[in-house]
Amino acid sequence: MLDVIVVGARCAGAATALLLARQGHRVLVIDQDRFPSDMRLSTHLIWHAGVDLLQKWNVLDAVRASLCPPLTAFSLDLGPVVLKGRPAQANVGAAFAPKRVVLDQILLEAAVAAGAELREGLLFDGVLWDGPRVVGVRVKNPDGSVSEETARWVVGADGRHSAVASAVGSQPYHAFPKEQGSLNTFAYFSGMSLKGAEFVSRPRRLGYAWQTNDDQVLVGMVMPGREARMPRAEVEARFFEELELTSPLLAARVRAGRREGDWISTSINTFCREPSGAGWSLVGDAGLTMDPITMAGITNALRDAESLANALHQGLSGGQELDEAMLGFKDQRDHVSVPFHLFSQEVAALLPVTDNVQRLCRDVAGSQQEIDRYFGMWAQTVPLASFLQA
Repeated sequence: MLDVIVVGARCAGAATALLLARQGHRVLVIDQDRFPSDMRLSTHLIWHAGVDLLQKWNVLDAVRASLCPPLTAFSLDLGPVVLKGRPAQANVGAAFAPKRVVLDQILLEAAVAAGAELREGLLFDGVLWDGPRVVGVRVKNPDGSVSEETARWVVGADGRHSAVASAVGSQPYHAFPKEQGSLNTFAYFSGMSLKGAEFVSRPRRLGYAWQTNDDQVLVGMVMPGREARMPRAEVEARFFEELELTSPLLAARVRAGRREGDWISTSINTFCREPSGAGWSLVGDAGLTMDPITMAGITNALRDAESLANALHQGLSGGQELDEAMLGFKDQRDHVSVPFHLFSQEVAALLPVTDNVQRLCRDVAGSQQEIDRYFGMWAQTVPLASFLQA
């Protein structure tokens, strides 16, 4: 019998499989896609806490080898104040924004090299039950046949529309409709001058830009999800109109470049889901989908993959009773992720800055150490509560 079946082979599932395989467990990874495979609805940013994990897992060199540049300089233009710094308490000292066709493949290849088995083109068709306990999965094969695989544990890493979550009846909490979140519009540009990562914050608007693979820069604009959607034919004109109002200097640099590929515009419902039950767990967006305004999705997925793999290892190896170990995973995930999820939801409203926030920004701007701690909060190297209570 397999130890673990992971449904979903992108960054959360591949990282979970990688860590479990390295710990000596028999792991099967299934996915309906065939890899390498891109993911359009991603802004790619891996904050410093996530990059530190890639370094710890010995896969960061492969990200560097993809010619994805490190992001070491960070700036936030708030209008009256511009903050420039580097997130505090980071080991590697850089963020990266590899395209998903690059990152997911690196993690997946590392998982297979560690001993995990990958089966592509398989459609998840339900879980197998032994009484109240999940004991495997049913899949549809490329030839249309149906087969079953059993395991001691099943991990759903199949995204925010998780079929595994539906099959096991995982209940959402702290859920918000997309109208209460952000609307994110972005595209890739070549021939554009940029170093590091830039953010420009104005009332009801957040512009951003950073480097990715292929000598390209990802440039985006975040608006409140409650605003009317842009008609497809008007996206480019409206984007530059908003960007020029937000930051004429950034807009001029973007116009000097050349757009590569289509515009992407998205807003999403956000939620936590119950992350674990009898014989199953959820990881990545399957378990917690956070508003993308904080660009924290990949970093969260990598952190939770390590936490889940460690808990499963304790249970599978006999160091702790398996179900008890998984209770620890739920507690750990929610302790870190729920406050940041709720904080992200507040930020996503893009409400006018209050007097308290203005005072906080002025105080932060007077100290480089505090500026670096501020960026560290977003990079998840400085605990959210530690910064907000300081």
